[in-house]
Amino acid sequence: MDHWIELRSQIDREISQTEQRLEQLKQARSSIASLSKATGNAETTEVPTPRRRGKGNSTSKATKKTKPGQTRAGRVKSSGRLPATGGPFWLGMLGDEQHTGREIVAAALAALKLDDSAHDAIYSRAGNWFNGAVKKGLVVVAGQRDGANVYQRAD
Repeated sequence: MDHWIELRSQIDREISQTEQRLEQLKQARSSIASLSKATGNAETTEVPTPRRRGKGNSTSKATKKTKPGQTRAGRVKSSGRLPATGGPFWLGMLGDEQHTGREIVAAALAALKLDDSAHDAIYSRAGNWFNGAVKKGLVVVAGQRDGANVYQRAD
């Protein structure tokens, strides 16, 4: 029985806090309205309510829901910690000599001044780019060294 009384008391406190916050928001709105009138803005202070769309058979990407931290394709969003690494970057890492993927990733980590915690992400980026570059003919597989492909420019 004490549990229910405590629960009711907690709900009453939350209601009281919410009512106080509502009063603060109303005061802020009225002060904005008075400032708006004082500065000569003839705009109304009423905020239009957003129109809701009906639930149609829409399957567009804009209406699909995604989990926080994911893109619509289900991939995890980039945290923004790693710098961009495009084609010119990887071609620069390859240079004019032959290198394995591991060597290129090590050079990329050093060039970007990243620690080993970024190794997996950079390795994945490098692998994806080199696979595409081989298909496009920008880079060729010149052989293997210690069981790993050795890449060189297709020039």
